[in-house]
Amino acid sequence: MVHETNYFVKDDGVKLPVDDKYLMPFLSPTSKGTHFRESPPGNDISDRQKGRVLLQIHQILHLFQEYGVELAGKTMLDIGTGNGLVPCLLLELSALESAVGTDPYLDGEHMTSWQVHDHNKALLETKTFIERYCGHYIDYNTYKCLLKYENYSMMPGKIPYKKQPGKQYKFAKVGAHELEKINERFDILYCKAIEHIQNWDGVFKSAASVTKENAILYFKHRSFFSYLGAHRYSSISIPWGHVLLTEREYERYLGIYSPDENQKIKDFYYNGLTYPRVTVSEMVKIAHSHNFIPIALISEPTRYIDSVYKYIDDVDKFWEIIKGNFSDVGAEEVLSGMYHILFRKTS
Repeated sequence: MVHETNYFVKDDGVKLPVDDKYLMPFLSPTSKGTHFRESPPGNDISDRQKGRVLLQIHQILHLFQEYGVELAGKTMLDIGTGNGLVPCLLLELSALESAVGTDPYLDGEHMTSWQVHDHNKALLETKTFIERYCGHYIDYNTYKCLLKYENYSMMPGKIPYKKQPGKQYKFAKVGAHELEKINERFDILYCKAIEHIQNWDGVFKSAASVTKENAILYFKHRSFFSYLGAHRYSSISIPWGHVLLTEREYERYLGIYSPDENQKIKDFYYNGLTYPRVTVSEMVKIAHSHNFIPIALISEPTRYIDSVYKYIDDVDKFWEIIKGNFSDVGAEEVLSGMYHILFRKTS
């Protein structure tokens, strides 16, 4: 890692600052004793991971309430479900009728997968926390203690819930481009991390094949162009370095500053994130081509925006460089944190 400010020189001679201050305050280990680029070790899931699941559920229920999405009697498909905690808990805490979770990877099979752990134990522990501390409401203040390392800003108000156990959950080991293999149709689709999936046109085409008319498709999405859009595995010590550098320059940077992790970082940069890169604007156009119209597009700002906003002034010709590398990306997406995007399927 870099320990003092120096400069990386782009191919055109422009100097970009390199300093740990642009990276380390915004990343943290996935678990105690690990490097920030390491996946969680195989073990029980952490309190932090439980907190992230509770935040997801809280945000889902909040947005569905805000936009009049009824769950009573509805079926849900969770794309990239991992351990299935999100759909299983939604079945318990809402009027949702049934749910299916899909994922092309099992625990530990991919860098972005959950660590190997006991799913039933994780579900029981999370349900026990809810029963013990949440009462009859999902309240951010009851689980914020679990979110020790998170940078988030969309903190919904109290959402009432009534425990409704005994509903059906199924898992299918299929990818986002082959959802038709499930041979069911759904009222609600949820996908937390489309930024890890290639070929978004294929994702929407597959989603269209398994959704009913007026179905809701909800993406929780961290744009590649945002400050930590390269995620922990490919972020570097230049502010927005993954956006300011061309691919050739990025690879040269790794050779200088991360020679030991060069291949691992590069593999995630090209294969662990959507490639070629896609803007949110382009996502909306792709959705339209498959008869999905946006009903909500919310940009959740990061809690560290005050800090990173100042870093723009540390880079000469910041906006000109980004425009030269990615002509279609807007300033609002560069400054975004997490997007919450709801589409509705039309006939």
